[in-house]
Amino acid sequence: MFQRATIATLAFILMLAVALAQPGLALLCALLLITAGMARLWSRWSLLRVSYERTLSQQRAFPDDEIELTIRVTNRKLLPLAGLRILDRMPSAITLVHATTTFSGARQSQILHRRTSLRWYESVSWRYTLRCAQRGTYRLGPVQMLSGDPFGLYSSDADHEVYTTLLVYPRLIGLPELGLPTRNPLGDMRAGQLLRDPLRTVGVRDYAPSDPLKDVHWAATARTGNLQTRVYEPTTSQVLAIFLDLDTFEFYYEGIDPELVERMISAAATVARAGLEAGHAVGLYANGAPAEFEHLARLPAGRSPAQLGQIMETLARLTAYSVTTIGRVLQLTTPNLHPGTTVMLIGSVNSQATRAALLRQRELGYRVSWLYMGDGETPHVPGVRVICAHPHTPGG
Repeated sequence: MFQRATIATLAFILMLAVALAQPGLALLCALLLITAGMARLWSRWSLLRVSYERTLSQQRAFPDDEIELTIRVTNRKLLPLAGLRILDRMPSAITLVHATTTFSGARQSQILHRRTSLRWYESVSWRYTLRCAQRGTYRLGPVQMLSGDPFGLYSSDADHEVYTTLLVYPRLIGLPELGLPTRNPLGDMRAGQLLRDPLRTVGVRDYAPSDPLKDVHWAATARTGNLQTRVYEPTTSQVLAIFLDLDTFEFYYEGIDPELVERMISAAATVARAGLEAGHAVGLYANGAPAEFEHLARLPAGRSPAQLGQIMETLARLTAYSVTTIGRVLQLTTPNLHPGTTVMLIGSVNSQATRAALLRQRELGYRVSWLYMGDGETPHVPGVRVICAHPHTPGG
């Protein structure tokens, strides 16, 4: 590499050679200076108008799925690249099949290295197979590109904030493995009498003092000038509210059991799918927060075709630790639950506070079930249906 001191020295020798009438030396210095100038400009312009694209064959997958990753680099100018080095950062939890990467301590990631050269207006592509190892939301990127001049005198680099998001859903578990029968796994969820379906409004009527404020139709009220209340379609179908307790020990200082957390998240996904397939409206509430969000996971009940996808996406993004107790979540959510809702807790901590919270739901008139996934003694709560999931064995 030509340093500034080297350039200055060559310029001085050039002037001295001209003054002393030494044409050979002057020509050599001039050629070196011209070469250094061209190399510097080439290096400076080498990464201009070079684009980097990263695409996935699908952006949502299940554990152990394999998807195709396509990387495309394009040189969109007349100046060719004699050498281009690419460093693409990827999460370490994603496996690149038949590809060599290097581990990077920064954010527990791995670096995919590629080398190539590009002529003017040329593109080059590579294809890889990604294997999704475990649940989570992953971001591929950024990418760093390094190039220079053909003589190797100067180098340049550029960071491209090119990101690609991959969402890996929870692993689904067989119903028998959770201690649930294949037929009617959620038990009898038919209402003994007609209930109002809070998900289907069929009209409005004048407000009565006994109507809850949450049923007021504010748009119709503004239009008519009088308080109007929603009229719901009568139904005998039930609403299932799944409450996921991410705690694996009673006290926070005891830490967490990551395997058990993942198993409970998978159980929540399995139960949600079973409920929606049975035609029930299903909601999800957890005492943890999705990654990159500060609020608790809360998905009101619904039975639309998109509801399962929303539940799976929420569970995929969910962090593996709680931010409050499940009793607190039940307390905050109860005012928003509709009459006839079946409450199902999925948890592994048999604490007095949890049993009291479930008993409170039962006293309020809700059907309550507890899918217990702990290893201890089976909990007993009066009026609460307790299902013990089969213990998980490593590798099972």
